[in-house]
Amino acid sequence: MDGGLIARRYATVLYEYGAEKGKTAEIYDDVNIVRGALSENPRAKELLGSPLTKGAEKKALLSAVFGGRVSQETSDFMSFVVDKEREEMLDEILRVYQVVYKEHNGIKTAEVTTAKELTAEKQSALTAQLSAKLGTQVEVSYKSDASLIGGVIIRVDGKQLDLSVARQLSDIEKELTV
Repeated sequence: MDGGLIARRYATVLYEYGAEKGKTAEIYDDVNIVRGALSENPRAKELLGSPLTKGAEKKALLSAVFGGRVSQETSDFMSFVVDKEREEMLDEILRVYQVVYKEHNGIKTAEVTTAKELTAEKQSALTAQLSAKLGTQVEVSYKSDASLIGGVIIRVDGKQLDLSVARQLSDIEKELTV
């Protein structure tokens, strides 16, 4: 069976479980915590995916790392995933949960690249402007790239708005060489 389909099914089950409990937002926050911890600690991810590590050990690892940091619902779900022997897919399931949550709540994801790192105040203002312009909540990740020279590149849902100086200079160069 397709791994993407399996991850989608498990993520949907987690979303529906959270909806029954009225805790989809809390679970979403938990998912961010778990995915962040797994990306910071590749050894934990390796242990979860190892067939040599027994299910009880995997549950103990999850409990030790996330006990008290995530809701009971999230903890129960992670144990469920281990019981179903899908723990090697946990990160992918949780990533898909983030997608499912955003779909159900109309949240868009944007990536903003600027020539210089923006202050928290400017990031907040730009996030508010994007939310207002798109008419929905927007989760924005920011990064900087000095090669842009100036300006900004904004990516939302596979669409890109490139207002960088580097692109403008490239356009001028193309016009002059034709």
